[in-house]
Amino acid sequence: MDKDFLKGKRIAVTALELENKEHRGIASFIKSSIHILSKYGAEVYLITGFDCSKNFKNNSDKDIENIFFHEIYNFLLIGKDHRQIFNSNTKYKFKLILELSINLFQLFFKNFLFKYKLYKFNKDSKYKNLLNSKSQYLKYIKGFISIKNIFHLCRLRSMRFMIKDPILNINKGDIDLIISSSPLSLRKKDNKSADIVQIIHDAIPIQILNHPESKWIFYNRLKDAHKNCKCLYVSKESRKIVKNILKIKNSKSTGKEIIYPLPSLQIEELEKAFEITSIRSIKESFILFNSSIVKRKKLENAINYFLDSNLPRRNFLFCIAGKMHKSNYCDYIVDLCKNHRNILLLDYVSETEKAWLFLNSSLLISTSSCEGFGIPLLDALSLNLSSLATSIPSHQEIKNLRKKNKIYLLKQDKQSKWIDKLNSITKFDIKNNEAKRKRINHFKYLQNEFESDYLFKIGKFLNNK
Repeated sequence: MDKDFLKGKRIAVTALELENKEHRGIASFIKSSIHILSKYGAEVYLITGFDCSKNFKNNSDKDIENIFFHEIYNFLLIGKDHRQIFNSNTKYKFKLILELSINLFQLFFKNFLFKYKLYKFNKDSKYKNLLNSKSQYLKYIKGFISIKNIFHLCRLRSMRFMIKDPILNINKGDIDLIISSSPLSLRKKDNKSADIVQIIHDAIPIQILNHPESKWIFYNRLKDAHKNCKCLYVSKESRKIVKNILKIKNSKSTGKEIIYPLPSLQIEELEKAFEITSIRSIKESFILFNSSIVKRKKLENAINYFLDSNLPRRNFLFCIAGKMHKSNYCDYIVDLCKNHRNILLLDYVSETEKAWLFLNSSLLISTSSCEGFGIPLLDALSLNLSSLATSIPSHQEIKNLRKKNKIYLLKQDKQSKWIDKLNSITKFDIKNNEAKRKRINHFKYLQNEFESDYLFKIGKFLNNK
């Protein structure tokens, strides 16, 4: 397919996960999607639940746009943990409940049609100079579609507090295609409205115990997405699990519904990292764990394997990059690592720091028990970085993307094999620029393949096939 087909197309992407304070795997998927769509000529807009609280009376349209851009940039630069604030802040809780009650009342009398405002950047917008590492994706955005509290209201439908699915009636004259980055309870109005494709990442809230998302609510999100829209899945395993849960018969042409995520690493960040000698005072060879620190990642296993191997005696470091939450599990991990100076809990790392860690690592380790896909392992594959990971189906799927790879998969309970594999790894010299350049070149080559596949899948929706 000719990659020029995106030129002049207007694609809107939901910003639900980008509005969060912490950006996880789905946010990485969205950022990479925004980058590639923009790279090949599409105008990309973010659908956001953010709405200005300012009184716009007596303001010109240009003043209104400037106020909106200023406020939403400040909002997205920081993000908000709605769930945590809702549970801990009584004032916020009552204010949001009152606001959503009014929104529900208004939606009922508008026949459940969302009202939207489209804000488009001027060519010489000054706001793109304010970006931090987390928000670099915003430089590829052409504008925003503001629908006040859209994600809260979709959730109320998933909770069945709303009797009908809310309707996204964005006209095809404004937008050619809408991509929902995760399942939402909504539908388009009619054939004059832009088509919606919903990306299904996993069914993890249903699969694991004590997930913060309600199983019943997430089931309704999946059910509504499949009822109202076309859906794509980030892996064959996710497709299989979700369709089994929803009791949807699987078709034989499984590949048509799969859209593999793109690597979260970017060439620009890798090139920046190439010029950096060290971050966080790391000068020794190291192995890397890169993920949000949550229970299903089984980080304690990786720590114990490392401590029982010969790596500490060989002066290896174990770098753990991932947000440390205020949770019992993170407290347990901190306690497990104390008194071990060769284990570095790096907490959140910037995009440039992450690129440096991948570029200079001797090995990526992933002990996760459940994944929709597994972006860190894809990043490692893209760099031809040696990896040691659990033999779950999604990891196997990543390994199968390339016949020649350095991914080794092991069952979680085979402790001795994990340790043997760690004992045998070779140190990567972080001063070896030639080896790092080979990794970057490998990344460039694979990135073209992944981009072609991604564009092919999106192109079929734009061409209504």
